[in-house]
Amino acid sequence: MRSSGILGFAAAAVLLAAHGTLLAQGAERSGKDVAGTVCSACHGPGVQGAPRIGEREAWAPRFSRGIDGLVRSAIHGHGGMPARGGQANLTDGELRAAILYMFDPAGADAAPGHAAAAAAPRADPGHRAAGGMDIYLGMVRAEALLAYPRESVERTMHGGVPSGPGYYHVNVSLADERTHAPITGARVSVRFEQPGAPAAAATLEPIPLGAASYGNYVRLRPGAAYKVVVSVGRPGSGRPVAARFERRLD
Repeated sequence: MRSSGILGFAAAAVLLAAHGTLLAQGAERSGKDVAGTVCSACHGPGVQGAPRIGEREAWAPRFSRGIDGLVRSAIHGHGGMPARGGQANLTDGELRAAILYMFDPAGADAAPGHAAAAAAPRADPGHRAAGGMDIYLGMVRAEALLAYPRESVERTMHGGVPSGPGYYHVNVSLADERTHAPITGARVSVRFEQPGAPAAAATLEPIPLGAASYGNYVRLRPGAAYKVVVSVGRPGSGRPVAARFERRLD
């Protein structure tokens, strides 16, 4: 659910402003609402080959790995998209409902009970709750960002896409665990640990036009399994909070 350039980041920021009150009340948006407000920037016109909304023939091959695979892809980030499109408080259920709606808008409207059941939350290995925060970790190979226009945010953020093999773009998105409000102004760093090898670490920067999303590049070993420690210093808080993940790279 991304467009080229800054559209996806901008859409996420606009969505936060438009629906902040609703999210604070704990209500989930419908698949139609999320698809129309966020996803349509890319899936409306079919930017860079994205399957269009309602174009079932284009969506069908992507469902070969199941709805869970598509939701995980949106949760963790893919291509130039950060985790959850850079919007930390877009829930698993909302992502799932939006994908189902884009596959079959008429069917999603006609069978809301089925869509709601399919949108039930699943355990997310890219999510941890710590220090009163929801912390989401996403990663994508750096070379995937080279598919975007030269002057786009994806190509220019963090000083540009690094050259050489083994680089990954790491993204962390933050939200308040109770209110679901995005957390901006945080101090975020990440450390990748692997037995018998030096650790790799990076300080993450706010992603331009992202909503409480932070990122940077880290050089890692493709195919390796890492223990990942994300450290978050929340604004106004003294000691940073650590969240631990496990990730095997593609």
